[in-house]
Amino acid sequence: QVDPERLFSNIPEIARLHRGLWGGVMAPVLEKARRTRAPLQPGDFLKGFKAFGSLFKPYIRYCMEEEGCMEYMRGLLRDNDLFRAYLTWAEKHQQCQRLKLSDMLAKPHQRLTKYPLLLKSVLRKTDEPRAKEAVLTMISSVERFIHHVNTCMRQRQERQRLAAVLSRIDAYEVVEGTNDEVDKLLREFLHLDLTVPIPGASPEETRQLLLEGSLRMKEGKDSKMDVYCFLFTDLLLVTKAVKKAERTKVIRPPLLVDKIVCRELRDPGSFLLIYLNEFHSAVGAYTFQASGQALCRGWVEAIYNAQNQLQQLRAQEHPGGQQHLQNLEEEEDEQEEDDEEDEEGEESGASVASSPTILRKSSNSLNSQQ
Repeated sequence: QVDPERLFSNIPEIARLHRGLWGGVMAPVLEKARRTRAPLQPGDFLKGFKAFGSLFKPYIRYCMEEEGCMEYMRGLLRDNDLFRAYLTWAEKHQQCQRLKLSDMLAKPHQRLTKYPLLLKSVLRKTDEPRAKEAVLTMISSVERFIHHVNTCMRQRQERQRLAAVLSRIDAYEVVEGTNDEVDKLLREFLHLDLTVPIPGASPEETRQLLLEGSLRMKEGKDSKMDVYCFLFTDLLLVTKAVKKAERTKVIRPPLLVDKIVCRELRDPGSFLLIYLNEFHSAVGAYTFQASGQALCRGWVEAIYNAQNQLQQLRAQEHPGGQQHLQNLEEEEDEQEEDDEEDEEGEESGASVASSPTILRKSSNSLNSQQ
């Protein structure tokens, strides 16, 4: 038995929206042009294309499920002899225009990406300023929707990758209780949900896995231990392999990348992570040993890149806050310059006997500051 929805997703909705687009936008413009015997006016399409995002909303679901439809089709072709025989017959039909089912399943998203190209072709042939402005508005509306679809698909892929990583993490064991009563109270909080939004970033952003691999870790005076680390967009997880390395358990609290100070050490292949609290005070220090110098530098660079990426994500979500930080930095720079000028003035005063010219210049400068 074949599930039509798994094979074709919401293609009936796609067909309905195109009938609506034709009946509500395209056909009236065409009828007007025939009635008035005048060329088509791009501005007549503007109202319909301004609503492109709401009208074409079913495309979001279709594009996100297209890969699953393809996989379902491949499974049917592999396992279902009757489906395979039917499809071989159907694809020879004249209405299929020699297209395979896989080609037809890809048609909707291909159609979607053709709208900006068609509108840009119209723009190249349009000279009247108001008509040009209307076409540009339509292009912007279509491209904004396509960007939204791409964003949804990217987020879905990132959530799938994150889920695959989470399936490998078996437990969160970073705190040990002293007795059964403490263990029972702790149990409620011994968990880690990496699907929650990234603090300070847009809720639409999904936590990404940037790097993972085996390292040897030393904390304080303890002996080195083999660990497996996961570097995400905003945090570093230190885990230890369990059950023949098929899964891991978290053995240290998550280290937020914006609270990490990372430094390479003289010992080849080693780097240090200093973890800071809200007061910018060190609360932990971890030495990691990689299997080689190149791998060590790869981890250090990845951590720096994660810090920069996180800063950019937060700046995009809170542009005013980023500007405030820039203003504070500029004020600090100005204060440093003022301090340097004051020091120069003091030095000039100390050399009054040997350099009267500098004294007068310095005095004028101080008066102007007052």
